[in-house]
Amino acid sequence: MANKDMSSELIRLDYTLSYDFDELGLVKKMSIQAEPHENEAVIAAATAIIENNAQARQRYTVVPNRVIVQTNQAVVQRAEAIPTLKAVVDRFLNGYQQNKKPAMYQKHKPVLSMFLEVVGDKPITALKQADINEFFELIGRMPPRWSDECRKRKLTIRELAELDFDITLGPKSFEDTYIASVRPFLRAAKKDWQDQGFPLGLTTEGIEYLGDREEDESKQRAFKPEELVRLFEGNEVTGFAKDIGQHHRYWILHLGLFTGARVNEICQINPHTDILQDEESGDWYLWITKETESDSRVRKSVKTGDSRKVPIHHKLIELGFLAYVERVKAGGHKLLFPEWLPINRRASGEAEKWVRQFLRDTNLRDETPKAKILGMHAFRHTLLTYGAMQKPPLSLFCITGHAQDETPIHATGAGKGYLTLSLLSPLSDRKDLLDQLDYNMSFHVPVTA
Repeated sequence: MANKDMSSELIRLDYTLSYDFDELGLVKKMSIQAEPHENEAVIAAATAIIENNAQARQRYTVVPNRVIVQTNQAVVQRAEAIPTLKAVVDRFLNGYQQNKKPAMYQKHKPVLSMFLEVVGDKPITALKQADINEFFELIGRMPPRWSDECRKRKLTIRELAELDFDITLGPKSFEDTYIASVRPFLRAAKKDWQDQGFPLGLTTEGIEYLGDREEDESKQRAFKPEELVRLFEGNEVTGFAKDIGQHHRYWILHLGLFTGARVNEICQINPHTDILQDEESGDWYLWITKETESDSRVRKSVKTGDSRKVPIHHKLIELGFLAYVERVKAGGHKLLFPEWLPINRRASGEAEKWVRQFLRDTNLRDETPKAKILGMHAFRHTLLTYGAMQKPPLSLFCITGHAQDETPIHATGAGKGYLTLSLLSPLSDRKDLLDQLDYNMSFHVPVTA
């Protein structure tokens, strides 16, 4: 009869265990003698030994030899047949690859790889709610771009989490990135692996952000009137207007100001298919959609999932935007700003980096928590805010594509699917609404040749 202390819990085992150890003092061979009625206890013990041995070897960074369990082969085979966490994670991620959902694959892979490293590749029957809780507690201590930090410092995730950082992951990333990946993973694992012993009680419900960041501290604000004057009447934009080779820089700023569209929505526009004139009203508009042809280097996306028509403000037409579009089309380009290369199949890859740097160079970047000016997203706040400042106030949510105010009546969920938005808010009405927006500024007219 043998007593073994495993995981700080004393377990009384009525069978014989014998071990052979390697040079590190770790188990390399284990023999078990037990009666058939003791099979369940043997499985639990063998699983714990294999798990603890694997974790110890990982700490020593030694490639583990296969643990050989002799005698009672039926029991051993059952223990070895228990899937590990890695197998479940791999199956979950492969599902997105097979179903051709690369965006979701890229969203979940870093989080679940991190989860696997922190929790360890243990048998799924050994997973506990404490593993889930510990993982999310650790998230609140991690810095942004933690994978880069691990690589540069040559540290594991757990080692990195022990360091002090001035800036750590915030509550929005905690919820929208990490909870949003682990929650569907646990749901799928419980459905697909419960027969193999995946614990049905594992959950992310009730897990709270324990870091020291505040909600909405990264929120951007609208440009102040004097900041808009500095930006659009300054020497830099004057230079962009006078140099045809820099017109892409001129137009991305003006499109942001007068459409409030997301930077990737603007950059992925195909000038041949996505800048159109309405047959009924004659109004020009941007067709924000992922359904039309795109540049071969780009995968189009729309954040809300819904295509929309964004009327082109009369000021953009007066400044010569349509002439710019014709020039890009004549060059055979399928991106509105061909000078900027896509990155990771996002059309806005280089463009959004340029805008961020430009705001730094013009001293317009603002790091004030909850009132920041960081990049193109500030133009969305600007359009909506200056619309509300008009007399009478203008509600321009229907222009920016914010889901909460797409329609003039309240409808959510399945009910909203029955609404034909183009009839509720015709393009001509939205065009008339947007054209009332006036920034009370002078704008430089770009040269035509």
